[in-house]
Amino acid sequence: MREVPEKPAAQEVPIPASGRETFWRLVRSYEHEPDRRTEILEQIDLLFRRPATILVVDACGFTRASRGTGIVQFLALLRRLEGIVVPEVERAGGSMLAHEADNFFALMPDPAAALECGRAILSEVAKSNEGLPASKRLAVSIGIGHGDVLMIERGLMYGDEMNLVCKVGEDLAGPDEILLTPAAREALGPAHGDFEERRLTISGLDVTAYRPLA
Repeated sequence: MREVPEKPAAQEVPIPASGRETFWRLVRSYEHEPDRRTEILEQIDLLFRRPATILVVDACGFTRASRGTGIVQFLALLRRLEGIVVPEVERAGGSMLAHEADNFFALMPDPAAALECGRAILSEVAKSNEGLPASKRLAVSIGIGHGDVLMIERGLMYGDEMNLVCKVGEDLAGPDEILLTPAAREALGPAHGDFEERRLTISGLDVTAYRPLA
């Protein structure tokens, strides 16, 4: 791992105490009590809506690698990747939200910290691959999003920005590439280098993403 001074832990986005049961009770009420929908939406927003910066790390080539070398070999690679992602997220002041299949999700202090963390992960992945055969090399793609989400509990979030950052990180970004959503790029401001704009279409949806050039 990189030998750099650790950053103090950032104040975490508060995770709602009400949790899953309350959220789904409100969703059921929204469905069955149409005359109360405005009131119910206000309750959901009050209890669960939070601004968040989300980092998504996707291990590239899951299906191909598991078929080529076997699932156990790929799980060993994921374990090695976890040993890179988790320390880098914590070093940048973030916290892990979930690890699902070949994807890692983290909550970051802000887009600048997420971008720094993404670059550090790519650097550590490259170092870990040195001298290894192709079957044992890691490759990741990274997405960064920023905006309001419904944060039900740790690891369970909904919202347009959550959907978009997953698309950007898992489907659009290539190996060893970082892509930001438009909201994350805007929140960074002009002091974080140049970006290449990409306009892509996936599943009939027009998506704009930004790749840092340096």
